[in-house]
Amino acid sequence: MASGNISALERLRKSSISVRDIAAQLWCEKQMELYILHGTPFTQAMAMGRQVHAKEQEKVFVKLPVEPVTWFDRLYKWAYENYNGIMNMQKKGYCREVRIYGSINGYKVSGQIDELRLDNNKVVVVEDKTISDIGSKNGVGQRVDSDKMQLSIYKKLIDDIKHGSYTYDNFARSYEIEGKTLSAQFIQGIRTLGIKDELLNLDGIYKKMFDAIAKMPEISEIVRLRYLDRSTNELITTMDMQYDRKNLDAYLSDAIKYWSGQRDARPVSEENKSRCMSCKFFGKQCTVWWRIPNQQSSAT
Repeated sequence: MASGNISALERLRKSSISVRDIAAQLWCEKQMELYILHGTPFTQAMAMGRQVHAKEQEKVFVKLPVEPVTWFDRLYKWAYENYNGIMNMQKKGYCREVRIYGSINGYKVSGQIDELRLDNNKVVVVEDKTISDIGSKNGVGQRVDSDKMQLSIYKKLIDDIKHGSYTYDNFARSYEIEGKTLSAQFIQGIRTLGIKDELLNLDGIYKKMFDAIAKMPEISEIVRLRYLDRSTNELITTMDMQYDRKNLDAYLSDAIKYWSGQRDARPVSEENKSRCMSCKFFGKQCTVWWRIPNQQSSAT
């Protein structure tokens, strides 16, 4: 193993891996690790992107109007919102912000799918990305590969639940929710919504959520990327792509070697080092492709 014979999860003090982080390894694994270590600055572009997602969410999202007090309250809230969104999908045609859980090589993985949409009686997994190049497809840029990978992982995780290879029992053991109670304040709040007694606990609501996913229509082999203008929320372009499980499995097999500690984080390749120019860590925490001008001139 690399990095002192401990896993990246231990070293980074994480209990699970996000789908977004696994996909980001395709862009630059070193950058992904540094963002975890040093944090992600909240930029104006990110704020505008969140506004775009919020506007889409408001159209269909069923929000639980009770604020969680504890971590387990929050887990309940996510499951309740998932369940209601999925149950309304047949009527609305789509649902938004679906939290998804799973396992890759025994490691806990989670993420949030932007949209599940019914198309020709199949469920299409959709990811929205916001960019700033108004009215131009050029803003999509080089990140399409990592965006597609993120979508592919979401598709795999929802397939695993749909086909029974990742079940409520797997989730309950992994997140240790069996027998865990909600806060009295939170229970008092959700009781006023008329939720049935058998669903006023984590076991009940998560069993319902997993059952709803398992009973969804067939999951499409087409995954969909949508790029939206960050300022106007207007659609710039849509990309429908064939899901490639063989390619995904090969990528995940290599990506997990980083998380297990079998190897250190890789920097971006030399042929793609132009990506470094937009990285906040370039020349600071990461100097892999950093060259001081006088060193360059003396080398020539």
